[in-house]
Amino acid sequence: MPPFLLSIESFSTFLDDFAAGTLPRAEWSHAAHLAVATTLIHGGGTVATVRDRILRYNDSQGIVSTPDYGYHETVTCFWVERIGELIGGLGRHATAYDAARAVVAAFAHRGRLFDFYYSYNLLESREARAAYLPPDIPDILRA
Repeated sequence: MPPFLLSIESFSTFLDDFAAGTLPRAEWSHAAHLAVATTLIHGGGTVATVRDRILRYNDSQGIVSTPDYGYHETVTCFWVERIGELIGGLGRHATAYDAARAVVAAFAHRGRLFDFYYSYNLLESREARAAYLPPDIPDILRA
């Protein structure tokens, strides 16, 4: 478990740092992305909310999105869907902290899970980066 999820206090500090744009870029890992997105989704946010907060954080760190780099809409939508599926089964008494820990435990080590859903060419396309594209690998081929 990443250090920011070892206590409610460290999680709160992490979220505050993210919101303020002071989270060091080196700490903006896949697990951090998952935890932030989970917190937003748990609180009723949508893909648009997640997109806005990621872009705002990226801007605070000087990360410029281009057609070939930075924010990726299809990847974000993919992860928001996985997060929604997982936290939907946690029960209504699960806190954002509980949800973030569950999502990070399930997915932090599976950063390339989308490779089972998307071909390389589709995922690396400018179109997929700019707008959501549905998976192009049939369900039956997913392991």
